[in-house]
This record gives sequence, structure tokens and C-alpha cells, in this order.
Amino acid sequence: MIQPIKQFRVTRLTISGFKGYADQKTFQFGGMNVISGHMGVGKSSIADAIAFAITGVGFYAGAKIDYLYHQDTRDLLVELEFEDESGKVRTLARHRKDDKMDITLDGVRIGQGDLTTMFGERDLFLSMFNPQYFINVLGSKGRNLLERYLPEVPKAEVLAQLSDQTRALLEKQEFLSAEAYSKQLREQVTDIEKDMVYIQGQIDLHASQQKEQAQELMEAQVRHTQLQERIGELECKRTTGFDGNSLNDRLADLYARYEELQREKPEIADTESLDAQIRAVAEKVAGRKADTYQSKYADALAQAQARIHKLSVELKQTKHIHDGLKAGVKCPMCRQTITEQTLPQVKGEFTASLRRIQAEGCQLTAQFKEVQELDAKARAVFEQYREDDIAAGEAKLKELSGQRAQAVEQAEKQRNLRQQELERLHSEIQSTELDRECGMLSQEEIEELNSARTEFAELNAKIEVLSKLVQASPEAAGKQEQDIKQMQASIQQKKELLSALAFYISKRVELNFSKLKMNRVSITLYDVVKSTGEVKDVFRFVYGGRDYICLSHSERIRAGLEVAELIKRLLGVVYPTFIDDVESVPVIDNVRPTGQVFIAKVIKGAALQVQVADNTGVPKAA
Repeated sequence: MIQPIKQFRVTRLTISGFKGYADQKTFQFGGMNVISGHMGVGKSSIADAIAFAITGVGFYAGAKIDYLYHQDTRDLLVELEFEDESGKVRTLARHRKDDKMDITLDGVRIGQGDLTTMFGERDLFLSMFNPQYFINVLGSKGRNLLERYLPEVPKAEVLAQLSDQTRALLEKQEFLSAEAYSKQLREQVTDIEKDMVYIQGQIDLHASQQKEQAQELMEAQVRHTQLQERIGELECKRTTGFDGNSLNDRLADLYARYEELQREKPEIADTESLDAQIRAVAEKVAGRKADTYQSKYADALAQAQARIHKLSVELKQTKHIHDGLKAGVKCPMCRQTITEQTLPQVKGEFTASLRRIQAEGCQLTAQFKEVQELDAKARAVFEQYREDDIAAGEAKLKELSGQRAQAVEQAEKQRNLRQQELERLHSEIQSTELDRECGMLSQEEIEELNSARTEFAELNAKIEVLSKLVQASPEAAGKQEQDIKQMQASIQQKKELLSALAFYISKRVELNFSKLKMNRVSITLYDVVKSTGEVKDVFRFVYGGRDYICLSHSERIRAGLEVAELIKRLLGVVYPTFIDDVESVPVIDNVRPTGQVFIAKVIKGAALQVQVADNTGVPKAA
């Protein structure tokens, strides 16, 4: 079973087809290793090979790894021998040919996921192995990686560092993330403030509308009185001197006739009997059309035809034998050899047989033709009778269909007459009702009366609504003002809680930072905006009081070493560290790397040399 490795050191590295190494090359390593030589001789290839064996990518990662192949091959091999914390020597091999990758550990095939279990995720391993990786390559992504491995500060520990008032306020709250809870509270405050603006707008609008509604109500009441008086005048004129009894009697008679006609069932054509006759005749015609001629001469014709065929075959065989007769051959019938003397006799017998077969065939052919003529006459009679029956049936169908269409047409005519009478009565009823309604008024006056009645009804509804609005406005405004006071109290409460959360976050960050202490490097992960309590994510490195961006190359290497050691400390591991460009660093006096160390430096004009050094970095004597 694959287990995590807390400590290891590389003892041997073998590579082939890798970057500048076309042929197999092996390097031996100790605790402190000095790799020197001119630029381009293969120093960085060793760093890339160790990183590639464990992570599948080079010293600085990167999405593409084609640059790791030697220019003359697409087949590379990296074999890494290492000693783990128990002292066991193990061999990790990574073979890549074209785009196919194979990984083995102690001869057993494994996957990249197994290596992640052993050495940690890729970015973590490279951040410890390559001091420049965490800051320069990961950048802001390093923050998320670092925070995942920072031990969480217990809520109780943070609260214990706060004032009694702040602690009492936060102890009543339940939250998993102070930042998320702060964001939620700020969103709630924003929503409440928006609601307050809306409600205050409603109050101002109601105050303005109340005056307009009171004025509109007064004008509507005045118009209501005017319409009521005018409607009374027109109604009085309409009925004065008007006798509507005769119109009422006529209306009653018209309504009675109209309702009686409506109760009558519409004329429906009775075509049931005709439909039955049509179906019967149609079925008979269809059956007659489906009839086929059944010949009574079929058997005789078949027998005669078979006999004629048989005689034809027999004639051909006999003629073939007759034509082949000559002296010296055996007679196919008697199986005796024919001589010159018997040849005429035998030929005569076969000639007689040919005449007999031909005569019988002629007789049968004549009989066959005679029967065919009888059959043809019988078929013609059948076809004529069938056509006559079909024609008679179709004529009958046409006659019945005409009778049916005439019945339907008559019924439709009756229905149209009934509908016309209903429409006439309806029109006369409307005209009579209009006469009764108008009374002694002119057409213009009746239109004025109807318009006044409509406007009067609309004013009734409008006055009712305006009355309720005018009466309800003070009460609604009072409730809205009370709602605003409650919202203001809620906002104040939430802002006090936000202020307390800001203190909590600030103190938690302070406690968390204490676990990120390094010698000369400090990391800033959060900035707290004191005015709002909002916590903003940042990710800045400072070395000796100066921002990382302002550092020299040697200072960046020293800063990266401190970060690499910090990550080792957080993970509790002792992994190798590869320090490149060490010639630019006069002295590393800020941190002492733990575990195996690789130092790469440029020596102008020198060949590649890998030496195991003592703890001071001085190569040992051979």
C-alpha cells in the first residue's frame, strides 16, 4: 500500500534521451551536492530530471514537457534512486516514449496519483524543491495552497483575545467563516438600506398624492352631483306624456314568438333509409367488381397441354434416334447391332413411329384449340354479365345519392328559413325596446342620457376608491415610519456586529500570522478595511522590510529558501532543496536548509562536475 514519505534523499540519478543527454548518464549524490560547470552543460537538467521523476513536469513545471526530450529522440528515461526515512533504498523510474508515460516503483507499475500520495501534490513538492517556485511561479495561487495547510485557529482562542463587549456580542453568533458571515451581514445592510429608501419614497409619494387625491375627490363629487341632476331631467322628459303600454304588449308578443321558434327543433334530413340502401347497393357493386372468372375447362386444358408436351418430347427423342441410325450401331430399343441388311427395316419402323406421334399431336392440338375457344367464349359471357351488373349498380347508387342530396338540401332550406325568422324577430325586438327606452327623447338626448349613466357609474367607483385612499394615507404613512425606525435599529445592530467581526478577523489573522514567522521574510495574506470591517485578500512578500518586487536576484533566492523551509515545517517533512544560480549569492546567512541540498553554480569554461560536499558546501576530496 502506498504511504506518504516524510523524509528522503536522492542517492543516484540515471537519465537518457533527456534534454542534452542523448546517451545514458548516471550521477551519485550525498547530503550536500555541488553541481558546477559552464552555462548549458546540463546543471539545470539534473534539477528538471529529479522534478520530472516525482511530479511528471520540470523544475519550473509548465504545461508542455516536450522540451525535456533530447532533440534526436522521442524516448526518454529518468531513474531515481532514493533513501526514505526508514533507510530503505527505493527506485523510481519514469519512461516516456512519444506521448505514452510509464511509471514504476521498485519494478511495480504505479500512477501519478500514487506519487502524489507519497510526496504530496505537485505544487507543494516543487515549492520545497525549487525555492523560486512558490513566489515566482505560483504567484497569487500560492495563497490558496498555503492557507490549506495553515492550522485553523480555534474560535474560542480568538474570542479569548478580544474585549469583553466584543466577545459577548460574538459568542451569541454561530458562524463557520467570519469573512462569509461579514459578507452576508453587509449584503443584509445594503438590502435594508434599499428598502428604507423605497419606503421613504413611498411616504413622500403618499404625502404628495394625498393632496392630489383630496382635490380629485372634491372635483369628482361636484361632477357626480351635476350628472345626477341631468339624468333626473332627461328621465322626467322621457316618461312625461309617453304611453309605453302598447310597446310592452308588442314586446311580449315578439318575445313569445321568438322563444317558441327557438324551442322548435331544427329540420334534420331523414336519410337513414336512403343511407342503408346506398350501403347495400355499394356492397353489391363492390362484390361484383371483385368477382373473377372461374373456368370449367381448366382441367381439360391442363391435361391436353401436358399430353402435347409429352408427345413433343417423345417426337424429339424418336427423331434423334432415327437420324442417328446406321450400320454398326446398336438399336436403342432392341439393343441389337444394326447391319446393312437390317438398317432399312429399322429406319422404317422409326419412321412409322414418327408419323404416329405427329398424327396424335395434330389431333390433340386441334382438340386443345377447340377447348380454348369454348373457354374464351365462356369468359366473354362472364365479363359482359359482370359489367352489366356493375353499370346497373352504379346507376342505382347515383339515383339514391341524388335522392339523399335532395333531402339534405330541403332540410337545410327549412333551417335557413327558421334562422332568418329568428334574426328578423330579434331585430324587431331591439327596435321596439329602443323605442320604449327613448320615450319622448330625441336620438341625441338618449345618447346623452346613456353617456351620463355610464359616467355616473364610473364616478361612483372612483369616489369610493379616492375616499378610501384619502382616509388610509395617514395610517399607512404612520406604519411606514415605524418600519423605517425598526430598519434603522436593525442596521445599527448589524453594523455593531460587523465591527466586532472586523476585530475578530484582525485578531485571528494576527494569531495565524504568528505561525508563518520566518527569519527575514514576512507574508501578508489579509488587509482589513477598518472603516467597513471588510477583509480583502492580498498576497505580498517582504524581505528585510522591502517588498519582494524590489529585491535583487540573490535576495530573492534567500527569500525563496525561507519560504521553502516554511512549507516543509507546515507539512512536517524533510525534502531535498535545489538552489540554482548560487554563484550570485555571496552567502546564505538567513536560513539553513533542512534535508538534502543541491547547489548549482556557473564556472566559466568548466565542464559539468557533480561533487558531494561537506556541510560547509566545500567539495570533499576524491
